[in-house]
Amino acid sequence: MDDTVEQATEAAISFLTVLGYAGLGLLAGLLVSILVTVLVRVVRRRHPALRHTSRRLKIPQRVFLAVLGTGTGVAVGTSMQVLGAEPAWRAAFMHVFLIALIIAAGYLLSAALFALEDTALERFKGAEESGHARRVRTQMQVIRRVGVAIVWIAVVAGILLTFESFRAIGASLFASAGLLSIVAGLAAQSSLSNMFAGIQIAFTDALRVGDVVVVGGQFGNVEEVTLTYVVLRLWDDRRMVLPSTHFTTQPFENWTRREAHLLGTVELDLDFLTPVPALRVEAQRIAESSELWDGRTLGLQVTDAVGGYLRVRVVASARNSGQLFDLRCLIREGLVDWLTTHAPYALPRQRFEPEVTTAPPPEERRQFVEEIQEAWDAERSQEPDVAETLLGEPVEESDTQRLQREAEARRARREAEKADRRAARGHPARLAVQEVRPLPSDETTRVLSESELAALEGDAATTPADAAASTPAEADGGPAATPPRTSILHRAEGQRAAESRLFSGSPEAEERANRLSGPSAVDMAEREDTARRRVDAPRTQPTPEPTDPTRRTQ
Repeated sequence: MDDTVEQATEAAISFLTVLGYAGLGLLAGLLVSILVTVLVRVVRRRHPALRHTSRRLKIPQRVFLAVLGTGTGVAVGTSMQVLGAEPAWRAAFMHVFLIALIIAAGYLLSAALFALEDTALERFKGAEESGHARRVRTQMQVIRRVGVAIVWIAVVAGILLTFESFRAIGASLFASAGLLSIVAGLAAQSSLSNMFAGIQIAFTDALRVGDVVVVGGQFGNVEEVTLTYVVLRLWDDRRMVLPSTHFTTQPFENWTRREAHLLGTVELDLDFLTPVPALRVEAQRIAESSELWDGRTLGLQVTDAVGGYLRVRVVASARNSGQLFDLRCLIREGLVDWLTTHAPYALPRQRFEPEVTTAPPPEERRQFVEEIQEAWDAERSQEPDVAETLLGEPVEESDTQRLQREAEARRARREAEKADRRAARGHPARLAVQEVRPLPSDETTRVLSESELAALEGDAATTPADAAASTPAEADGGPAATPPRTSILHRAEGQRAAESRLFSGSPEAEERANRLSGPSAVDMAEREDTARRRVDAPRTQPTPEPTDPTRRTQ
């Protein structure tokens, strides 16, 4: 009985001793954790960037130090120097303690990777989203994910290696590493290819978080880039998940690769009677009245005229894809409203007309061709020598003079076409042969001043109908006064003029044309010379001399 009581007393004393050492170890770990927290707060006052580090590592470092202190205390308390003999459960406890310490260390390293990512992205918070910021965010996300995966793979491997049986299996695995690597590579080919594709996407800067892309006809922005897949947020808030290999093996459109500015088009099929110059001015007015237009490019062109329709295309620019979509819709709605209100005759229609024109006899057709050829020869004989016209110095003219000269040329061409149509009314199958082109004026050429040009423009802008409709109250600028009409030349001086050309006529258009002009003449000549040398190389190679079969080596 006394022996039993003595053994129970010794066991209780041993348990209390171990518990005391465990408590001391836990207390020591917590004290060290508090000391580390205080030191980090002091350093954080001088370095605000460490704020995320202290926040991320606060709990993980306490868990790690608490586990380390408790395990160390129990290990010391169960040693032979304290108890005189190691208890039977000490080996099992040390195994569990080692596993817990490995897990706590993995938790701490993972938190450190998150803190590193937050610190790297801290300087981009609150600033405008730029290409550099998106690139850094994508790369840091990939680095953090790769690091966390490596840490926890190492944690699992470390836990397994604490068992004797798994250490033996590991030795055999290393012995047959070649065969196993082949089998594992074949089994995980898809996963490994996606993982390497994700790393390639992150560090080659082909795709960033926030980029606007078009993949497989779907339009959206990149929301997340992982090691194995990429998440796209489509324009209608759907999510599209694609494997990383899709972006390394398939082409895709990246609308924000270097900048977000874009060009968009609006196409309308209209009638041949459409007043294109007036429609161009209306498109310019709509764009200038909206904050969606960035002021870079705006042009209206007739891109096709087949099938009984006139295809009109408006090209406009905006700061990003969203504003471009809204601007295109605004221009389309405005032009349709203007056409239905001011030019309903320009709406598309189909015409069915009876055949009223009969072909003339063959002799008359041949005579018509001969008359046209004679008229052309006569016109060529009256033209001055080109060499004589190039002897003088070129005359410089301003944009206003150029526009006025082009307007006069168009007016003269319209008068000539009207004369041709009047002459052809007598016979539907023939055109007028006589000369109807405008004759040169006998007056000397002189440069108009700005006041004279403004007076000419004012006279052209005011029609007799407008003058008859004006009242004294309107002339005095009363409430019923109509604002004066501004010609296109005047509008070019103030706001941006209505442009009809996309690749010429403005610095922006000239720059766009230069980008599409291809390599320079020097580069093209160098390429041509290289190709010529490759073709001529086989011809210029010396032919080997025929050997004499009767000659023998001495």
